[in-house]
Amino acid sequence: MNTKSQRSIRLPLAASLAAGIAIVLLVAFRGWMEHGAEMFLALAQSGLSWCL
Repeated sequence: MNTKSQRSIRLPLAASLAAGIAIVLLVAFRGWMEHGAEMFLALAQSGLSWCL
C-alpha cells in the first residue's frame, strides 16, 4: 500500500481566514462599545433632519 501524503493548505488557510475575521469583528465591536452612543445620536439627528 503506497500512499502519498500531500500536505493540505486548506486547514491553515481556513484557520488564518477565521482568525482574521475574528480580529476584524473584535475591533469593530470595541469601536462600537466606545463610540456607539455618539454614532447612534448622530444617526438619529440626521434622520430627524429629514423629517422636518
